[in-house]
Amino acid sequence: MTKRKRDGGGQALVEFALVAPLFFLLVFAVIQFAILLGGQIGVSNAAREVARYASTVPANSNAAAVAQANTVLPRYIPGFNPAAASVIVAYCYYPNPTTPTTYSQKVIVTVTYGHTLFVPLVGTLIDGIDGSRDGRFTTTVKEEMRVETPPLKSVPSGTACGVNP
Repeated sequence: MTKRKRDGGGQALVEFALVAPLFFLLVFAVIQFAILLGGQIGVSNAAREVARYASTVPANSNAAAVAQANTVLPRYIPGFNPAAASVIVAYCYYPNPTTPTTYSQKVIVTVTYGHTLFVPLVGTLIDGIDGSRDGRFTTTVKEEMRVETPPLKSVPSGTACGVNP
């Protein structure tokens, strides 16, 4: 009587069929999060560049800063969607700590962007983490910079920093 050697090919196929969906879900999750991270870095860089620009123009030049943001955002965000972006530019003043009779101003740029979730199953799993189920992952970046003007001798018009308008 001869002994037959068992072939393990069928077992490997079943194991692959059980493990493959989890493996591919993990791979596509890494891809989706890499896209989101790249987009978030782009939003942060764009907000910083807009704040830098707004700190060099005359205070309360909100329209010029928002126009700059509309130019800069598509350059920094991969797959940019203008409908998913919101830019708020605000100026405020504060007393100088070294000479309390003078004032300085700073600009606060807030950029909110809804990153599109490209990977279908992974997007469905992480959609809603930001508070809404809209097929986007919404993040907000806030940058503050001192306005490059000489110290002001009197209280400027506008809002004091740290006071809600």
